[in-house]
Amino acid sequence: MRAEVELFAHRTSPLHRWDARWKIVSLAALTGACVSLQQVSVAALGAVFAVGLLMFGRLPTRVLMTRLAAAQVLLLPCLLVLPFTFRADPWQLGPVTVSGEGFRVAALLYLRALAALALAMAVVYSTPMVTLLRALQTLRLPRLLVEISLLTYRYLFSLWWELTRMRWALATRGFGAPAAQARIRPLASVIGVSLVRSVERTERIHQAMRCRGFAGRLHTLQRFATRPADWIKACACAVVIVGLLWLDRGGTS
Repeated sequence: MRAEVELFAHRTSPLHRWDARWKIVSLAALTGACVSLQQVSVAALGAVFAVGLLMFGRLPTRVLMTRLAAAQVLLLPCLLVLPFTFRADPWQLGPVTVSGEGFRVAALLYLRALAALALAMAVVYSTPMVTLLRALQTLRLPRLLVEISLLTYRYLFSLWWELTRMRWALATRGFGAPAAQARIRPLASVIGVSLVRSVERTERIHQAMRCRGFAGRLHTLQRFATRPADWIKACACAVVIVGLLWLDRGGTS
């Protein structure tokens, strides 16, 4: 099984060809700039740039729009709650009182989160996971954290495959008792078998890694090399960061 992001990580686009190290550093800095903006108009500009950069990666528009739309479940509540919880700058709309300051804060938080989400998707969807972790290791991320991230990423699919096999086995045996009480014991057995199989797979993977000489450091065939195009993209990203911060401070030095 492969993650959805892995299906699009090997495409050809300026975003995909960007050196993973420079991409992570540049977009992380841009994310920090976007989430520190204080003006709604500038935050909107940053969000538009982030979404545009995501589209620049030539990723499937339908997939991106679906993922961004799914994220609205977490982002939109702030737009619905904050205007009614702030007391500053009240507006009277019939029997309902809303806060202009609440609208401003809600819009600011929404645009910040949207920009951060789009930039994170731009990194993840355009970089193979192993390459991404290798780049983080090169950037001196703690080795233990890289190792845990890699194993967690791999184990998610292993566990999901085990659960899928168990579901198939249950379906072929006609599992589906109508009464809730009748399902408790079979479900407990399924969970227990899944845990036992997971432990066994863990032991096999651990032994295989030791046989291959794994000592906690990730080695890949990826060789990082900074090219002029990487510098240009990083400099363009730095110009955008400076421009956003300058506009957010009122355009004054």
